[in-house]
Amino acid sequence: MTARAKPDPLIHPITRLSICGLLAAGADWVEFAALRDAAGISDSVLSKQSRVLEDAGYVQVRKGAIGRRPRTWFRLTAQGRQAVQGHLAWLAQLEEAVSASTRDAQQARPLPGDRGQPRRVPPPLLGSS
Repeated sequence: MTARAKPDPLIHPITRLSICGLLAAGADWVEFAALRDAAGISDSVLSKQSRVLEDAGYVQVRKGAIGRRPRTWFRLTAQGRQAVQGHLAWLAQLEEAVSASTRDAQQARPLPGDRGQPRRVPPPLLGSS
């Protein structure tokens, strides 16, 4: 199933996008410290942002222990995986629109009276065909 390309304001902040991207890379549980280190964030930031994602139903949290040490693991839910795929598809469309606009602006010839200035070409609307 292909995800619908749309921005997700819940995932868009870079810290949450990083967390979701790292979790989307694997299908298994990721331990708290491994996710924290891979995202390059502090314990408190991961705790706060993972709570937001958990409350939205995007991340599942499992708590347990290894020996006597408490541990926390995370993984994306099916809803979270779909939201990440949709958001990444939207970002890819956005990148393509910007690239196309840049190419068009570079290829545009100046009109008489433009004094050598390139014509501005508006980017295509996202989601339009």
